Amino acid sequence: MKNNFREWQVGKAILFVLIILTSFGVISCKDDVFRYDEEEPEWLGASIYDYLKSNGNFQTYVKLIEDTKDYKEILSRTGSKTLFVADDDAFERFFQNNDWGVTSYEDLTLTEKNMILKFGMIDNAYLIETLSNFNYSGTLQYGSALRRTTANDPVDSVGFDIGNDLPIQGPWVSYWDRYRTNGMKIVKDNQSAPIVYFFEKMLKTKGITNSDFKVITGQERSTHDAHVFDIPVVERDIICKNGYVHVLQDVMLPRDNMAEHVHHYANSTTFSKLLDRYSFGWYDEDLSETYNLKHNTDDSIFVKGYLYKYPEGSSWFINGNEIGEEYLLNFNPGSNRYIAENTGLQADMGTLLVPTDAAMDDYWENGTGRILKERYITWEEVPDDILALLMNRHLRLSFNGSIPSQFEDMKDTENSKIEISDADIESTYVGVNGLVYHTNKVFPPDDYVSVYAPVLFGKKTKVFNWAVRQNEFRLYLNSLENTYSFFVPSDEYFSRYIDPIAYSKDVPGALKYWYNETTGAVNATVYSYDISTGVIGDSLSVITNTDFISNRLLDLLDNHIVIGNVETGDNFYFTKGNNVLKVSDDGNLKVQGGFDVANNLDVNILDVYGQNNGNTYLIDKPLQTPVRSVYKVLSETPEFSKFFELLNGFPSTSTSVVFVRKTNYFGIDYNIRFFNTFNYTVYVPTNEAIQAAIDAGELNTWDVIDAIEDITEKQNEIEKMERFLRYHFQDNSVFVGGPEIGTATTPYTYQSSTINLDKAPGDTYFGTYINKYFKIGVYQDGQDIYLTTDWKPGVDEDPYTAKVLKTSGLYNILVRDYVFNNNPSNFREIDGSGSGSSAFNSSRIITSSTAVIHQIDKVLKFE
Repeated sequence: MKNNFREWQVGKAILFVLIILTSFGVISCKDDVFRYDEEEPEWLGASIYDYLKSNGNFQTYVKLIEDTKDYKEILSRTGSKTLFVADDDAFERFFQNNDWGVTSYEDLTLTEKNMILKFGMIDNAYLIETLSNFNYSGTLQYGSALRRTTANDPVDSVGFDIGNDLPIQGPWVSYWDRYRTNGMKIVKDNQSAPIVYFFEKMLKTKGITNSDFKVITGQERSTHDAHVFDIPVVERDIICKNGYVHVLQDVMLPRDNMAEHVHHYANSTTFSKLLDRYSFGWYDEDLSETYNLKHNTDDSIFVKGYLYKYPEGSSWFINGNEIGEEYLLNFNPGSNRYIAENTGLQADMGTLLVPTDAAMDDYWENGTGRILKERYITWEEVPDDILALLMNRHLRLSFNGSIPSQFEDMKDTENSKIEISDADIESTYVGVNGLVYHTNKVFPPDDYVSVYAPVLFGKKTKVFNWAVRQNEFRLYLNSLENTYSFFVPSDEYFSRYIDPIAYSKDVPGALKYWYNETTGAVNATVYSYDISTGVIGDSLSVITNTDFISNRLLDLLDNHIVIGNVETGDNFYFTKGNNVLKVSDDGNLKVQGGFDVANNLDVNILDVYGQNNGNTYLIDKPLQTPVRSVYKVLSETPEFSKFFELLNGFPSTSTSVVFVRKTNYFGIDYNIRFFNTFNYTVYVPTNEAIQAAIDAGELNTWDVIDAIEDITEKQNEIEKMERFLRYHFQDNSVFVGGPEIGTATTPYTYQSSTINLDKAPGDTYFGTYINKYFKIGVYQDGQDIYLTTDWKPGVDEDPYTAKVLKTSGLYNILVRDYVFNNNPSNFREIDGSGSGSSAFNSSRIITSSTAVIHQIDKVLKFE
């Protein structure tokens, strides 16, 4: 189908004339039509070779054809070719000034002649406008093509590299070192090189304006102009019997691919060396055989390529070791026939943003790259995986998405905006596989400027860096649209993490996380832990299970990140994981997790890095979240005993039970049944307040309820008790000493956990509708918390109020209800001992809910 379609391009003129002449009876089928089986129509013209030879302006090009083996015959006979040529005047200008340094036709080698001729030759015949169409997966694409494969032969491009012409760094450097002294014959790709053209139909289809074209090529153009690379077509669509000839204004030499152009460009040496760190080489047996037959030699020909991200399921290996994706480029900028994903070669190509040496130096010395310099001293010391982030920010998969008129919306492969404008472009180069923008600035990846950067670059932050990578937190921390406070324990201080599952078992344990340089993963050493004294004891074992460690570090990450600024003067801030950090500043900024607060442990700030999306705080130990549940605190605090007795008194068969160990909802001990991965406040009336409510007949004891014989009456009392207790549980945590909330007359309202079943909105203080949760009004003046209930005993009466008691010290108690993947009793002890059915390293933290507990002076009422 492909060949028939393109042969029709040449023959369509014949068919058109035959149809017209037949319609008017001008010719006879018998006498004239069939004579074209044996001879060619005179009007069709000469062959490409004969046309050029008979035209006095192409004598130099005719010599090229005659001097290159077999091409005189090929271009003389019937066939199907498209040829881009230059006339004698163009060659005269070429010999006066060119990159090859030749001053006359006689200076050209046979290889150079082959290169000029073949690079301008395309198999099959194309008009200028039909070159913009191509077939992709069986469908004809109109106006989308900007490239076409030529007759260019890689064997004509064999060069010789030696010494520092070969890459001097990177994972493949040992391969290059073998040939550094004696050199190697090498091609920069073993595929034929396409030409790139800019024709009216294609430009319109892709939305490339004349202004875009000027930036891309440096040339002006008018409507219907045609250019091959940046060379104007001065005469087009010359019909020959075996194809078409298009005349270029200048001699067209073979172009480099993007990588090779950068390698040769005088002002991009720094970027070129960095790019070459990802290069690799291999021996090409077929190319070697072809070369040796042509030149009567016995040489080995090598090919240079680049380590890039293969399609899913493929991998690179060096010396038997798989190379991780973080060490790979987005694509191979040295592939002549690079094809963007889900397109054909003709429809798109790549783009490189290449900072000049001056731009790279300025970035390193004065820009955001200074943090790189402080950490690594020289570009050569930047690790390959970290450098790949920078390189990939400058390797763009698509030319179509990189034209100047789209700069405002330009984003990288991780959907992060690239701040680029026309003013940033110093020069351009259109290569055979893409466009190179030489820029006067560097475009650092978000990794280099976000709160993640100090972790990525840090010598002593390998544990958290591994955790970030393992749990795919990079893009989250790199979001420049948000502000973060990121607390990072240095590796040497990562010595005590109280494991929440081990905390509830016979052998409590603490974990010290450390980065294993040999395996490139984080391990955990298990230490004994005395709950009563807080003393960390001897080491017991080492855990290497990646899933276990990743799970625990994910929980740590979640609770070391605050969305927002923690230096606003408030004392309490929520983490991403819904836990609470207490921040204080008495001249030295300090931060504490819930466990740290309960145990008077200070976590000190060692250093602060101001980044584009917040601050990264280096701290001297991990922040420890609470390991006590609501149940644990209420059951062990004598001042909460009356409230706890009521919560814990529900019959085990009752659906109203508050404390529960649910199926697939296992915690350290017992969880609050209606907590749901959120943060809450628990208001606990004093024992005296509970007793006063009982004495006033507002509340029954469990002894009274248990003695009720009527089942319906008893169930009603149980439900009444549940509703009373649940009204003391509030969505959202509020803190004594936290930010001011509401006023005495207009308190801020939060939902309780009790639903309004039958009260009209007018009979509630906050106008709560039926089947909605009763509210609790909160007034926080920065010192004390006052509560207004949803009870409205009379239309004109003041609301019922209560107050958080600070004098008892029982306030701001931070707790956490964990959810584990199994009952802790089913796991063996953290040291491997015990009778549990599952290994401890199979335990997982699934989620949690957090709460703050305050003692209040009265019970809360909604009726």
